[in-house]
Amino acid sequence: MQPADPAPQPTTRSSPSHHAIWATLVGLLGLTLFALLPINPQGPFDARDFSRLSGMHLETSGIGTLVEPWTAPFHIMAGAPDFRLAGLVSAIWLILGAAVWRALTDRRAGRSGSIKASLLRSAAAGLAAGALMALWIGAAAMLRVPRWRLQVDDPNALIVDLHSHTYGSHDGLVSPAQNLDWHSAAGYNAVAVTEHRYPAGAFATQAFARQATTPQPAVIPGQELGFYYQGEYLPLLLLGLQDDYVESPNMGLDSLADYLAFIQTEQHGATLAMGFTLAAHQAKVLAEAGIDGFEIANYGHPNIPVAVRKAILEAAHNHGLPLVATSDWHGCGGIARTWTVIHTSSPVATQSPQQKSDAVLKILREHNTNNVLPVVAGNLGPATWWRAIFAPVAECLRYAAELSPLQVLSWWLWSAVMLGVARLISRTGLQPSRVFAAVWIGGLGGTVLWGGLALLAVHPAGRLASNFPRHIGTYALLLAIPALLAGIWLGRSAWRQRICKTPV
Repeated sequence: MQPADPAPQPTTRSSPSHHAIWATLVGLLGLTLFALLPINPQGPFDARDFSRLSGMHLETSGIGTLVEPWTAPFHIMAGAPDFRLAGLVSAIWLILGAAVWRALTDRRAGRSGSIKASLLRSAAAGLAAGALMALWIGAAAMLRVPRWRLQVDDPNALIVDLHSHTYGSHDGLVSPAQNLDWHSAAGYNAVAVTEHRYPAGAFATQAFARQATTPQPAVIPGQELGFYYQGEYLPLLLLGLQDDYVESPNMGLDSLADYLAFIQTEQHGATLAMGFTLAAHQAKVLAEAGIDGFEIANYGHPNIPVAVRKAILEAAHNHGLPLVATSDWHGCGGIARTWTVIHTSSPVATQSPQQKSDAVLKILREHNTNNVLPVVAGNLGPATWWRAIFAPVAECLRYAAELSPLQVLSWWLWSAVMLGVARLISRTGLQPSRVFAAVWIGGLGGTVLWGGLALLAVHPAGRLASNFPRHIGTYALLLAIPALLAGIWLGRSAWRQRICKTPV
């Protein structure tokens, strides 16, 4: 008699594997170690020399601390000296890494085929990784992730942003209400709305703040303009404009000094030069013409060349001009890293919005450098060559060193939760990695879709200076819909694998 065939054994599901648990534990220990090191790359710092400041600190909201692991990718890139460069380098590393990983995986699995087929599989993996990076960037632009808020001990200190935009600019992506909400959450007491070319959006924001039933930051109407003076482009911020302001086409062409004087006397306003578009020799020209100050830090355009930065510092020192740090916020993302602290003669809590605005303009016009302090959350500007090339590693290490004990605890708690969820998912017969991938990609896609629809919805309201929000909203939909379909496909694939008991 032949022995009976052994009963088929059920297919074992990973999960979570010992490798995943150990990898998570090692990662958490490394994160904790860097957070405990006696270094802190997080400010606040003086934007002029990046020295650490006393009498003020950066804080994160309770919600921000709670969701820290989920928002970490945004903060890792946002804290780089130049987030654009760090993002580009990280994308290159990700695409190349995915392609190499796919090639090694195919080789380990013994997959046969032509060299062309292998290269195509590797290229597909790299393109998929690039698409995920684009999706992540889109979600980062749509989300206003909670992070830093500046707190100053001096009750007389105004926290100001002197450069921001709304729909009133051709490239603005937020309404007046959204602009003020974001600035309030980041700790600002006053904000200059400096629309491109036409200041109508700035006046609309000021009107909204006056009519709001809840406290709003004081609004300083302004305008961002560029002039060609003696054949050279000079970028300016005009602050404190009045409702009857009308730009004269002759001003700024014949005499730059006359134009600056017009703003400062007739409008009782102030003028600042934008550092990121200046040539080094223009700093002296503007200082001698009567400018009221310079941007020494602009988070929207952080990469001020070293020579230009040096020229600005020299011109400001020689002519006794204040330096400011601005956000240049257009509505993409929500992380604040620049503030200007202006020390006034009375407690901020007792000042009306008009008094706050007047105090800012008066101190700038009088070139009271002792009462103007540009503040940044970390180094801004050109990164060292090694930090630029190895941006993914360098910025991850910097991020870990910035974490507070509560943020580290959040990492440990969420990791434990996710490992527990992975174990529960595996007990149902599903593969946790596929489920997590489906939820993550679908979630990012949903975020981008929501943001894109919101941008498309504002167009019929007639509040836009251009079709830019509609264009961005359309691109967001083109990115979000494939991501949602990919999330659905991954979820369906995971379910079919459970039903069929075989890989799909």
